[in-house]
Amino acid sequence: MNARIILIPLLLAAPLALADIYKYVDEEGRVTFSNIPIKGAQRIYVDPAPAVPAPRARTTTGKAANSERVYAPSPGNFPKVDAATQKSRDTNRKLILQEELNAEQQALTDARRSLNDADANRTPEERTNVAKYTERLGRLREAVVLHEKNVAALTNELARAR
Repeated sequence: MNARIILIPLLLAAPLALADIYKYVDEEGRVTFSNIPIKGAQRIYVDPAPAVPAPRARTTTGKAANSERVYAPSPGNFPKVDAATQKSRDTNRKLILQEELNAEQQALTDARRSLNDADANRTPEERTNVAKYTERLGRLREAVVLHEKNVAALTNELARAR
């Protein structure tokens, strides 16, 4: 009887564990994910992924391989791409990455300029309230760091492109 008293609330609470997720983008472009609906947020539908671990690679001795790469041949009916099509796709990918890199470098330049001009562009409120000014400086520094990381990531991706 005691087990039923404990089990019934647990069974009723199980569906509540699957909460909706909301994505909100503010005026400055910052993205926030939450399980609480926010005005202007977009609901995201997420299918629960199965919790099945990937199979481990085996060597000829039957022990797990040290390498993460596993040779798995493509099935015979798997679609093939000819060399010219692949080269065209690679060229398009490089162009897209280069455009993204150029845009990110421009955004980095703008963010650095905003950070350097922050003292000259203080609002009257920021002149009287130092905390507001330091908060804005923090946001400007975060933007610079973010754009620097994006430039580095895009540069690495371009270097790895075929």
